[in-house]
Amino acid sequence: MRADHLWERAKNVVIRTGPEITGGFDIGFDDKIPAQVREEITSFVRWVEGNFSIPVTLWVDLEYKHYLISRDKRHVGYLFYWADHKDYPEFLDKEDIPEIRLPVRTERWTIEEILTSFIEAISMYFYWILNEIDQFDSPDEDEVEEVLRAYLDSNGSESAS
Repeated sequence: MRADHLWERAKNVVIRTGPEITGGFDIGFDDKIPAQVREEITSFVRWVEGNFSIPVTLWVDLEYKHYLISRDKRHVGYLFYWADHKDYPEFLDKEDIPEIRLPVRTERWTIEEILTSFIEAISMYFYWILNEIDQFDSPDEDEVEEVLRAYLDSNGSESAS
């Protein structure tokens, strides 16, 4: 990936955290999500943790739904909740850990489409880590595709579906 890629830029950010805050993902799967889909998402999460910096715990709730509904009543492929840094680059309040909600239904979406939504949501997390969330408009489609391709190539597959 290019050095100016969002995910690469976020690798070098140092966030001071409190003793109760760890890095990495904290994933919750809806019981209805098939085991094969859980395994693919878990593999992706391990790849992200092994290649990028997740300095503040990122809670991810994967829900057995086709889509989520945003506050403005739109159907969306993910929701990202965050609290502003009070003293950037310091994060001490465990109650303010960011959260992603991601719908997962393979009857309608391929695993690649689900991972694309997940990558977009993680991109919002990186904007938050970089303290640039107020500049976020929409995910850079080329960067999202680049992350997806890098993950799929690392697994030696042309497609995750």
